[in-house]
Amino acid sequence: MKQNAEMNKKVKATFDSIESIQEVKVSPFFKENVMQKIRTASEDIQEVTWSWFTPKIQMATLVCVVVLNLIVFVDLQETTYDSNINSFAESYGLSTSTESSILN
Repeated sequence: MKQNAEMNKKVKATFDSIESIQEVKVSPFFKENVMQKIRTASEDIQEVTWSWFTPKIQMATLVCVVVLNLIVFVDLQETTYDSNINSFAESYGLSTSTESSILN
């Protein structure tokens, strides 16, 4: 019973403290102000995201892509169909050897 009396005192003290809390006055436009700040912050983030991709960097990227394509195109022009077929056949052991062996 002693614990029950102490618990009742703690509960009564808690309820007394709740009754002493005063109502908080909030501006009626608080939500609108907060939402406006959030929208402004998200717009700033979107602007910063694409700001690194400036026209100079776009031009440099385009030049790199074109040069890479030209290098690959020239390399493909130099190789011939026969050399590709021969390398494929040699890779998979499908080619016939024209060398004469000692046993022949």
